Amino acid sequence: MKKIDTSFLLFLNYFLAVFLVFYSDTILAQENYPVPEKTKNLLFYIQHSNNYNTYLYDINRNEAFVNKEFPIKEYRILYAKDGSKKELTTLQKKLAYGVIIERLAVNLYKFRLVATDALFFYLTIDKAQNGHVYTMVNNRKMYVDKLFLQFEDTAFGKNIKTKYILFYGEDFQTRKKIVEKYRM
Repeated sequence: MKKIDTSFLLFLNYFLAVFLVFYSDTILAQENYPVPEKTKNLLFYIQHSNNYNTYLYDINRNEAFVNKEFPIKEYRILYAKDGSKKELTTLQKKLAYGVIIERLAVNLYKFRLVATDALFFYLTIDKAQNGHVYTMVNNRKMYVDKLFLQFEDTAFGKNIKTKYILFYGEDFQTRKKIVEKYRM
């Protein structure tokens, strides 16, 4: 009978345990979530661990040109209800998913979500009037396609505190698909 190297088995068990502890919440975070239709105007979208409702951010056009005063239009899709598109509620706009925008130059805007002043995004508008959003996460510059907010339970049983954010998109230089985890 062949003897099995127990040190390898111990290493494998240790590695698996560490992997599951640190990454299981990331792997399971978005199982079966709907993906909104990728349109010409879609900049990025946000989903969260509370339900399937999705918050979308489109380039705001006045016919063929971007609205320079309000270049981003926010809205939501109620996947948890009936899949309908709705404007953000006043509370959502003022406390969570609304944006505060500052024009830095022609075709360059800096913005943030009202929920935090720790994360800034940049909107660039190309010659074809298409928008691109990028940010810095963990010292890595990236284009953003999607954010996933993982909420944690609080003492009151409501999921209102963000544990971390997963940023999905592309590396700014290489354009390779990446995911960055930002702990709150």
